[in-house]
Amino acid sequence: MKLKFRVAMVLALALSLAWATGASAALTVFNSRVPAGFGMLGYIQDATVTNAANPNSGGTLTINGIKMIVPANTVIQMPANTLKWADLFNPLVYNPVRDPLLPAQPVLAITAGKTGLAMNDNAAQVQGLSPWLPFNASVEGNIDVKNATGNGGGAYIVGLILPIDQDLENTGQGFVTYIDYAKGRFEVGGLLNTPNTGTVIEINDPLGRFGWAHSPDPRWSVDSDNPTVTTGNGYPMGLPKQPAPGVDPDRPYWNRPLNPAIGAPGHDPFLQAGAPLQAFFMPARSAPNPPGVNTPDPWRQVPIMVGDYVDFAGVLCKNIPTAPINPLIPWRQQTYISAHTVGSDKLAVYTASGSLATTGPAYMSLARMVVGTGGVSITVPPDPARGILGGVIPLPEPRLNTIIHGWCTDSTSLVDIYAVDVNPVTGVETNRLLGTVLPEPGLAGGKGNKGRFRFDIGKGNFQPTTRTYRVMTRHGQIQLGNQIGLKGAPLAGLRSGQYTAPMFTFQFADAAPGFPVMPNNFNNMPFLFQGEGGNPSVGPLVPFPPFQP
Repeated sequence: MKLKFRVAMVLALALSLAWATGASAALTVFNSRVPAGFGMLGYIQDATVTNAANPNSGGTLTINGIKMIVPANTVIQMPANTLKWADLFNPLVYNPVRDPLLPAQPVLAITAGKTGLAMNDNAAQVQGLSPWLPFNASVEGNIDVKNATGNGGGAYIVGLILPIDQDLENTGQGFVTYIDYAKGRFEVGGLLNTPNTGTVIEINDPLGRFGWAHSPDPRWSVDSDNPTVTTGNGYPMGLPKQPAPGVDPDRPYWNRPLNPAIGAPGHDPFLQAGAPLQAFFMPARSAPNPPGVNTPDPWRQVPIMVGDYVDFAGVLCKNIPTAPINPLIPWRQQTYISAHTVGSDKLAVYTASGSLATTGPAYMSLARMVVGTGGVSITVPPDPARGILGGVIPLPEPRLNTIIHGWCTDSTSLVDIYAVDVNPVTGVETNRLLGTVLPEPGLAGGKGNKGRFRFDIGKGNFQPTTRTYRVMTRHGQIQLGNQIGLKGAPLAGLRSGQYTAPMFTFQFADAAPGFPVMPNNFNNMPFLFQGEGGNPSVGPLVPFPPFQP
């Protein structure tokens, strides 16, 4: 998902949660029979797992001093990764990855039974992420006012955790000024071609999808199937492993054609001659270039180059995890950003129109997604002993909106928008068509919003909501050929022609002013209420956030 939209959505969610729940949420425990929806956004003070040996185990999460119950079968969203709650405590998940051809990386030291992300974790811990910087989480759930779950009246039961992050992401923008090919890093905002003068960015890439394979903590990794390292219009990028004239076969330098001389065909008047073009078209290629053909190849990534203007988002790590921050040494020399997202919004790479069989692959990305969860009015039965007459809590504005924006490198092919339903027993996914749109044609020469598509529905019958949504171009889909991955081993290629992403912005309805706080209608979400199946099977949330009076 594009960086600037991700940040905007998280901030919007934080504001909406503060408005929707307010200070009255605690009072509903005592003077309402209706489970109260809540939102919580803050630093992770403590986190526990009930049974670390059970991959579907739940536990507890403490934010803002409130201890919440994390149900069994909870699936959480990291910025570009999807994990189960128990995965946060599993060293097989969070241990670092480093290609043996790169310099060694210090090993994390997280106390057993801890995540290393909570403020209350072992203070003597010496690792690159915590506790020197706090992590936070955004949580939505329901307050169990009647002790329906057996966890005590007023218990906070979690429904969704999305996302867990570090200070709502460490993000930035700037020009790439230096590339360290030996370490697989680049710098932003420094002196041109001068090391140790800019902010160091290392792509958190355990498999080596976008360059060298390395990760200080794979929980914060890129999405290796739906690329989070892309141009502004969704064409996959990567950091080359060697400079020109050397060749990285997965991201060759000839995939970045240079601006012709003034007066030559194709000259971009906004760029100096000889600079990498910022907007260009890949030629039609029904198959990858054979060896020895050194011309642009739409079956390969484009390389990140010095001079590119990029966005980045990730977690802030120490170069030497055990060393304290030295105020006499610039931060850029003591820390780096382990990035799960790198985008170049000013770079647009287009693929040829037509079909996969004749012109080669097209690529896609998702930039913004919002979905309403529906909801219905709730009938509250009378309770004479407490002086409650009961009645219907009206729902004046059930959320039935759907917003899905993205990009396709072939602007001439229709784009289908899907909700991804999951069989609660087998885990098999089924695409449910929501609609079809045609991307915008853009301006001549490939500039402007060429390839952008927008699916904006104010109200529509698109229930039930799902965890993930998918877009597919009628240009065609294919899994690209093998790349070079960790330790030089073959790595199955990217999937082109589609993009699948989790929903981060679910919008819940609220009751009219003057009525009790409504519960969040997680019962409208089959992936929570019925489970997601698979092996090992992910069942419904237990305990389930109560939603009935």
